[in-house]
Amino acid sequence: MKTVWIDIETTGLDHKTCQIIELAALYENGDDKSTFHKYCKPRIKPDNFSEIEELTGITWAFLEENGITENQLYKEFTEFLSQKIDKYDKSDKAIFAAFNAGFDNEFIRELFKRNNDNYFGSWFHSAQLDVFSTVAMAYRFGVLPVQINNKNETIAKALNIELKAHSAIEDIKASRQIQIILENKIFNRS
Repeated sequence: MKTVWIDIETTGLDHKTCQIIELAALYENGDDKSTFHKYCKPRIKPDNFSEIEELTGITWAFLEENGITENQLYKEFTEFLSQKIDKYDKSDKAIFAAFNAGFDNEFIRELFKRNNDNYFGSWFHSAQLDVFSTVAMAYRFGVLPVQINNKNETIAKALNIELKAHSAIEDIKASRQIQIILENKIFNRS
């Protein structure tokens, strides 16, 4: 099954008013794996960007030097997807997978909309894989002790997975490992 693991860093929590500043994706289908990783410079520097820098480690100077426009991000991301998915074939889609899939999904959908593309569903199944939900399942079945919080870094630490949090590419790797470990614990329990 084609899966695209996605993680983003953003200028805030509202997908309508905030923007993606880092987008990473890991495509996988069996042994076929490839990655996408880009930084995006917002048109206008948000007033609270010092808080974003503190959280993510991504500075405004870094984005000025390395960030592409939102339109370019959209173009390059859809080019990446088109190498693995035929958006004109209704049966050829990927599972959208992320630690908190609803959050990332809303921002990616908004990225598409801002670029006059209403065909997000041409790339992805409507069902998404939310690692956050798998964590809840692991709690329910008693294969993971309930943690102090449900952040990606907390769950990763509980499962002995190294993670440099708030790096989109590192968050994807950890989320994928969390999913695999918890699937094995849930489905292989006696």
